[in-house]
Amino acid sequence: MPDFKNRVLSFFLVGIMLIFILLALIVGGLVHYTIKEKRVQSYQHELELVAVAARGSDQELLKKQLNEAEKALQGKLVYLSPEGKVLAQADSEETVPPQPLQGLDGYKKDVLVSTKHMDRILYTLPVKEDSSGKLRGYVQLIIPEQAANQTERTVWLSLSLGFLLSLVIVLFISIRVLDRIVKPVEEATGTAKELARGNFKARTYEYKGDVGELNFSLNVLARNLEKMTKSYESQQDRLKTLIENMGSGLILIDSDGYINIVNKAFKEIFREYTDSWSGHLFHEVFPYKEIKEIVEDTFIMETNIRKQVVLPIHIERKNFDVYSAPVLNSLGKLRGIVLVFHDITELKKLEQMRKDFVANVSHELKTPVTSVKGFAETLLDGADENPEIRKKFLTIIWKESDRLQHLIQDLLDLSKVEQGFSLNLQKVNLSSIVEEVIVMLETKAKDKEIALKYSVEGDTAIEGDAPRLKQVFINLINNSLNYTPKGGRVTIRLKESSEKVTFSVSDTGIGIQKEEISRIFERFYRVDKARSRNSGGTGLGLAIVKHLIEAHHGRIHVKSKPGEGSTFTLVFRKEFVE
Repeated sequence: MPDFKNRVLSFFLVGIMLIFILLALIVGGLVHYTIKEKRVQSYQHELELVAVAARGSDQELLKKQLNEAEKALQGKLVYLSPEGKVLAQADSEETVPPQPLQGLDGYKKDVLVSTKHMDRILYTLPVKEDSSGKLRGYVQLIIPEQAANQTERTVWLSLSLGFLLSLVIVLFISIRVLDRIVKPVEEATGTAKELARGNFKARTYEYKGDVGELNFSLNVLARNLEKMTKSYESQQDRLKTLIENMGSGLILIDSDGYINIVNKAFKEIFREYTDSWSGHLFHEVFPYKEIKEIVEDTFIMETNIRKQVVLPIHIERKNFDVYSAPVLNSLGKLRGIVLVFHDITELKKLEQMRKDFVANVSHELKTPVTSVKGFAETLLDGADENPEIRKKFLTIIWKESDRLQHLIQDLLDLSKVEQGFSLNLQKVNLSSIVEEVIVMLETKAKDKEIALKYSVEGDTAIEGDAPRLKQVFINLINNSLNYTPKGGRVTIRLKESSEKVTFSVSDTGIGIQKEEISRIFERFYRVDKARSRNSGGTGLGLAIVKHLIEAHHGRIHVKSKPGEGSTFTLVFRKEFVE
């Protein structure tokens, strides 16, 4: 910006100087001409007075007139004959040139004429008779050139000083005025550059008057830009937060098929390194044919398309509800496409689980109900007359009804824990609860000749719900007894470690296949269906255990080898943490 100021100032100063020089030349020339004319006129007037005296015969008068004119004109005055001989002269010591009339040969006019001899100027006026006009001689003024031009030099010097002083004053005023004009422009330009760089907080000083209008308008513009930028950034932040934190995967494709945005949910769902996808064509980087077809259809038809697809994600197959919509501008022209991927895999699984649950419940209920109905019909048909058969059938009916009761109770318990329930937390000693359960199941262990061993290490007190924990231990220990053959062994351990208490139950039973371990906590899943049903199991016990352990913020681990047995380990925190 200083360059701009210097350029303007230089141009302005050069212009003013040229104008002043031109004015000085014009005015100086006029003044010089005027002064010279007046000087020559004064010379002629004095010389004419001397000429009048020369026409007479009074030499004293002529002498006197020469002396007075010489004082007035500050030069040497002489009266010459027509041949150039000095007839009379003033008393000054100024010498007369040897040839005073040189250059005047043939001069006949009655006007004053000037000639130059060395460094002197000679002004000569002819003296003629009044009646006959006969030339009597010449009156001549001899004056040094420097003295003759002294007046002009003085005037020129005065004019020069005056013009110089005026120029300085005008330049000073002009610089001040120009600075007052240019400075706001400089500041406005600097502010405009800051705005162009994106610094919308930049402001310029607002000057008074018309000069400050630009700065005022620029500040208004800056404030509006800052406000608009903040609003835009706020909208961008909200939009970015919404896109990045929405639970569904999202891809934005422009009208040329290039990917512009890939949100975090998409990366997490598809486990793809999508950071390099931006700026690439969609069909070049996206690996799924079904999605490419949806995109192509949206581009062609420019309508919303919704489709459910199954896509392989690494080693899994996931279900997606894909929604594709065109992005149109105000004129209805296609600007791009937005793709939204809703992961409905869990919904599909829940739907399948619901179907399986209904089928399993129907099957589990149908078996005891069919048995009860069948044996009741047999008794009604006359089998009750035989006491042994009647007792046998009634025992079967009682067992099946008991099994039905357990199934219904487990379903109710499972429904409660899945729908959410509140724990009645209090300080409980796990060893006391486990000992109660052992007492309850000890008879069953003796009947199967299973060795039941129990050990405790440290303080096993935790915060928990005693009845729920007792239900967990009954399920786990009872399962171990059910799946351990006669003569086997079941080992129960409680151990304190740092801020945790660990419970484990190990058996020497049939064990669990590795691929089935992840499924044993599903409802109605049985490792050995025949053994479980014969033992009165409903297939819901471990599902209930899992939910109760999670409600206590605990962890459950399973280790098992087919034919060698299984170990279920529960880890509880001593202090319940929400």
